[in-house]
Amino acid sequence: MDRVEQYRNIVKQVLQHYYDLYQRMQDAETALLCDPVTDQYQVIQTGWDAQQRRIYTTLHLSLKNGKIYIHSDPTEEGIANVLIEEGIPKTDIVLEYQAPTLRKYSEFAQA
Repeated sequence: MDRVEQYRNIVKQVLQHYYDLYQRMQDAETALLCDPVTDQYQVIQTGWDAQQRRIYTTLHLSLKNGKIYIHSDPTEEGIANVLIEEGIPKTDIVLEYQAPTLRKYSEFAQA
């Protein structure tokens, strides 16, 4: 199995775990979106706060140029740490939610 396919499988497995956790929330509907064609992977939640609709992109990851880009991550432990535990090197993880000027100070890929 090539590296990109391996990364796809790991990303799907990790997001499935979070999807299962978020499914337990009573006040929101959770969806897991995996598109291996465009390499976009998301966990989203929808629901209502009183009379106002809410839609949250809880987790959003993508694969581009052989790297995993983390666009959104509200988790306490940090999904980058989970990916590292699954065998993804820091040099293949881009913290996209950080400003490009700040990425050079982290141990992660700049892009």
